[in-house]
Amino acid sequence: MAETEIKRVLVAGATGYLGKYAVKAFKERGYWVRVLTRSERRLRKPGPFKAPAITEADADEVFVGELTKPETLDGVMDGIDLVFSSVGISRQRDGLTFEQVDYQCNATLIELAKAAGVKRFTYVSMQGAENIMQLVITQVHERVVDLLKNSGMEYRIVRPCGYFSDMGALYDMAKRGRVFLVGKGLNKMSPIHGRDLARACVEISEGDELEAEVGGPETMTQLEAAYLAFDVVGKKPKITVVPMWLARALVKVIGVLSTQFGDLADFIVTAGEIDGVGPVRGTMTLRSYFEELHAADQ
Repeated sequence: MAETEIKRVLVAGATGYLGKYAVKAFKERGYWVRVLTRSERRLRKPGPFKAPAITEADADEVFVGELTKPETLDGVMDGIDLVFSSVGISRQRDGLTFEQVDYQCNATLIELAKAAGVKRFTYVSMQGAENIMQLVITQVHERVVDLLKNSGMEYRIVRPCGYFSDMGALYDMAKRGRVFLVGKGLNKMSPIHGRDLARACVEISEGDELEAEVGGPETMTQLEAAYLAFDVVGKKPKITVVPMWLARALVKVIGVLSTQFGDLADFIVTAGEIDGVGPVRGTMTLRSYFEELHAADQ
C-alpha cells in the first residue's frame, strides 16, 4: 500500500508511554487520527516519564471504549485505513493478565479491523522474542503476531529493543540514592525514546518491511545506565545487585500472590540477563533523557 493511500489511523493504547507519542507522530505526518481510549481524562494528562498529554489538536476524534467490552466498540473502525496498536499491560493495577490484555484485547482489535475491511494493521511486539519464549508475555505477544499474519490484512510488526520509560525507573532509583539491578547488570541494550520510536513506527507502517527491530542511538549495559543516572542526579553511585537465584525465588513468591505481577516480574528478571540490541532508529541519548527528567524535578 502506497503512503498516500494511508490517511485515517486508529491509535489503540494511546494512554501508554508509546501510544501518547504515536498519536502525535501520526498527526505530525498528516494523518486523520482517531484515538481509542478507556479514559479521555487520562488521555489529556501527561503520562509517566515525560510522556506527553494528548491535546485536542493532536487527535481528530476520541473514541471512548474498552477492548475488554466489545459492546462498547461499535463504529470504532468506521472509515479507518490503518490500525496502530501498542495495547498491553504496563502499569495497570486492575488485576488483568497478559492473556486478557496483551492477547485478547489485540485479538479483538484484529477481528474488528478485519470485519471492517481495514487495509493495514501495525502491531508493537518485542525484540528478541525467539530467545525468551518461555515467558508468558512473549507467548501472548507472538500469538498476536501469528493471528495478525493469518488475518489476511497487510501487517507490520515493530520490535523495540527497550523503552526509555524503563530507564526512567533507573533514574528514579538513582534520585532516591540507590539502584537495584537484577543479575550483574552486564547485559547490553539499546533502548529508545518514545518520540523516536513513535516516528519509527509511522515510517514502518508506511514502508515495505514486514517486521522491523528498532533500537536507540547507543548500546550500553544496565550497569552503565545506572552510573549515568547517578551522574545526572549528582549523587554518589550506590548499586545493589540482586543475585539471579534470589530474583527467581522472589518471582515465584510474587506469582503465588498475583498472576499478573508474577508474570511481569518474570519478564523483568529475564530482561536482566539477556541482551536487547537492534538497528539504530532513534537520535535522543539516554543522558539527554535523564537530564530532561532531572530538569523537571528542579
